[in-house]
Amino acid sequence: MTERCMFAKSIIGSARFLRMPPTSRLLYYDLGMAADDDGIVEAFSVMRTTGANEDDLRVLVSKGFVRVLNEDLVTYITDWSRNNYIQKDRCRPSIYREILVKLSDDSEMDTQVR
Repeated sequence: MTERCMFAKSIIGSARFLRMPPTSRLLYYDLGMAADDDGIVEAFSVMRTTGANEDDLRVLVSKGFVRVLNEDLVTYITDWSRNNYIQKDRCRPSIYREILVKLSDDSEMDTQVR
């Protein structure tokens, strides 16, 4: 898990972001704080510990802020590279990187919350 997290003002200050319900915006921040250096996070555990629900996650998916990678709600933050710039000598690859690579090679990524 990363010890540093930034949020780009161009993302969190956008109309697309600000039009979401406050609970979805808060979940985005919580996911960002819990994500690893590749922008991947176990959304289920974050939602469980913060009290967020799957509707909040569905909003983030529908607005394109996150992609759900599998049925366990392992989730990729789509604007991760814009939010966070990590120097290569400090980056630790995700333990889920192979899932992301496999799914990005597929023609369609799973963006639905189950």
